[in-house]
Amino acid sequence: MNKQMLPVLIKIGAFELRSYGAALALSMLIGIAIAMKRARRFEIRPDIIMDFSVVIMIASIVGSRLWYVVYHLDEFRGQWFNVINPLQNGVIGIAGLSMVGGIVLAIVSAFGYAGMKKLNFLTLGDIMAPVFLLGAGIVRLGGCYLNGCCFGRPTDSVLGIVFPPEGVAGSIFPGVPLWPAQLFASALGFLGFGLALWLERYHRFRGFTFAIVFLYYSIDRFIVDQFRYYESAQELASLGLIKINANHMLLLGLFVISSVFLIWGWSKERRMGNDTNQ
Repeated sequence: MNKQMLPVLIKIGAFELRSYGAALALSMLIGIAIAMKRARRFEIRPDIIMDFSVVIMIASIVGSRLWYVVYHLDEFRGQWFNVINPLQNGVIGIAGLSMVGGIVLAIVSAFGYAGMKKLNFLTLGDIMAPVFLLGAGIVRLGGCYLNGCCFGRPTDSVLGIVFPPEGVAGSIFPGVPLWPAQLFASALGFLGFGLALWLERYHRFRGFTFAIVFLYYSIDRFIVDQFRYYESAQELASLGLIKINANHMLLLGLFVISSVFLIWGWSKERRMGNDTNQ
């Protein structure tokens, strides 16, 4: 299947409205609206969610940019201002983000902000976490897929997509079918959002939904990465058909922490139930 990219939606002079940026903005607006509606169920004022969302948005963008730069140092060597320069190659905008770094910094910043404002971090996490998966679904589809980034490895499968030569994927693999890793990631994002909301019927302790979401995402992203193309600097090892890259170290941490928290929460809930029945 040949794919026509649509990285730029609107261009006026030096200003470009890129599909990735538009998808990111749309995901944030929808996510905030849903989170503010969810806040009432958890007895949190919607304005608190708005302030909390701003912190998460800034931290996620900064973290995504920094994680990208770490693994593309040669691209910025000798021109470090381009790390934050909004005007590059004659257009307005910064290209080059890595979602995993954004997730980690967003969680750390959210924890710090909640502590500073004396808010319950786990309750806020329960409110916000599902919309992260929804946002990932929107950005991977409307951003990465149309932009032609975050593409997959070469494949002989009928699902393979040939990207146009003017894009990054097409320039690296001209005329070669690639796995549609962006579509896999998008589908898993939407699926995870629905699953997280469905599992909330079993919500018994603070942090339940938050942990479920990031347990799911750590598995989700690991699966997608088996189809996705990575530069050699990010590839760490191969275990048969399984590929290990730098992102997986952070994902492993998310998986372990989320799993331990869920086990601890369920155990605590069961003990409290037993004490009540005695």
